[in-house]
Amino acid sequence: MAQEKQEMVKLWDSVPGFDFNPDIDIPELNSWFFDGAHSVPRWTPMFSWFWNRYCGYSFQYAAEALSFPCFKGFTERDKDGASYLAMRIVRDKSEIAKRTSAFQKALVPWIEDFPGLWADYKKELLGMYDNLKALDLDEATGIDLMHHLWDMIAMYRRMWEIHTLCLEAAKCGFFLLDELVGQYGLSAESPEFQNMFRGFDNEVFAVDKKLCELAKNAIDTGFGEMFLSSTPEEVLAKLEQSDGGQVWLKDFRAVLNEHGWRMVRMNDIDEPYWLEYPAAAIAPIQIFVKQGAAYDLDNIRQDLSGVREKAVAALLEKVPKEDKEWFSALIKLGQNLSAYTEEHDLYCELHAHAILRRGFLGIGRRLAKAGAIDKPEDCFFLNPDEVEMVLLGPEYHKLQYITNRRRAQWEKLKFQPSEPVYTTRASFEEAVGMDLLPSRDPVIIKVVVGEIPKVREELKADIYGVCGAPGVAEGPARVVMSYDGLKDVQQGEILVCPGSNPAWTPVFGLVKAVVADRGGTLSHAAIVGREFGLPTLVNTFTGTATIKTGQKIKVDATQGALYILDK
Repeated sequence: MAQEKQEMVKLWDSVPGFDFNPDIDIPELNSWFFDGAHSVPRWTPMFSWFWNRYCGYSFQYAAEALSFPCFKGFTERDKDGASYLAMRIVRDKSEIAKRTSAFQKALVPWIEDFPGLWADYKKELLGMYDNLKALDLDEATGIDLMHHLWDMIAMYRRMWEIHTLCLEAAKCGFFLLDELVGQYGLSAESPEFQNMFRGFDNEVFAVDKKLCELAKNAIDTGFGEMFLSSTPEEVLAKLEQSDGGQVWLKDFRAVLNEHGWRMVRMNDIDEPYWLEYPAAAIAPIQIFVKQGAAYDLDNIRQDLSGVREKAVAALLEKVPKEDKEWFSALIKLGQNLSAYTEEHDLYCELHAHAILRRGFLGIGRRLAKAGAIDKPEDCFFLNPDEVEMVLLGPEYHKLQYITNRRRAQWEKLKFQPSEPVYTTRASFEEAVGMDLLPSRDPVIIKVVVGEIPKVREELKADIYGVCGAPGVAEGPARVVMSYDGLKDVQQGEILVCPGSNPAWTPVFGLVKAVVADRGGTLSHAAIVGREFGLPTLVNTFTGTATIKTGQKIKVDATQGALYILDK
């Protein structure tokens, strides 16, 4: 009888209230779009519980705080570890007019001092993280761990409020300007438009520069070949065996102590952070060794700064005098994007998810010791409500019937493709036109779902995408599905990937171009591609499924086209 009850449990019951129910959800909001920018590979149940609740809430929070004219945030759902979202669109014209007036006022402080506001929020974030790091998880009482669980939830909610409020404010400049420049023959995909938002430094690049300096030191002290011929774990072990290696490790650990709260995979907690697993930070150093520890980004940025100023001047020359102030304000606001898009990943997702991983591994050790689960990592296949129910008496509970079932399903589906949309509309394009674009939300349109590629038959391309950064490049493809595959990328190849995050940034200095399955003109791959001066094609949808490693391809990002030259 007990076995029958176990089999009757709904397979994906780990995100109660946020599981996708097609019978209810589709008729209610018409179109549910796959978040391919974040939930590839599919999420563990614990992570999905956190993301679907608080990421979705944060967009409702930001839409209310900024009074977005046509958008009240989105609703988010879990479907077998993949995330789907549906827009809450304002369609009443009188309400739109009222919200527009409030929206214009709400943007003023962000236009005047975005960097100052972001600096204050960074201090708040780091304060929350430091409080959570202060607890010794292995010496903590059960009550301490329970409070830590609740504090992690509170931290995560607040992190998302800060994250999305700043993100929406910055991306409004880019998005609203994109809506205005059509009269001058431009769009977000035009090189002349994109050039206005290039040539900016940020803290991710600063950390990468430190890693590049470590790579140079490794080469100068005779360790370069060893770095290239060894695994990251072997590199650390071999460095311990010599005085010169131990000196290098001292500098390496100093960088980790300052920047080591950084996940390998930004959007889950199933992979380690740098301080937990230092070998993860060796991998990007190996990439820099492979390219000769040449850090060209400073020179590239200097050149792009000149290109940027010319692009801004060229646009403002076309704008009537009475509109110049508003155009200038939007440009200024949008130019915060390059720094913020990279930095918020460091201070928000990457750091907060490292804190979650640390906390749930500590709780998992307590549950595993009591026999409630088999190993600490099995905690990722529970949710906080289930943890809360057993945490003060784990020896009285056996949760393997939950964790083993969910882990098996996750491992089976982890890399399976997801449907791009569930909708009542006749097609994906119609769903976008009716249930996404009217929201006028810059993040969803230009990051999460991304702009829809324009199929231009006259180009006779094999794959069409969206121009993330202009340019043309030709070379052998390197298909990389996860961070582990970055070690195989060679100088002069074209990176083909599902998408990217700050952990991938060093490889942008090694490749000739980037092709991503998902993302729009404000996605990570697009923004970093522009800063590196790399042709970048995003939202190809089928790039990784169609292209094989070693195939020679041509990327014409400016035209949104890709050609497979040896089929």
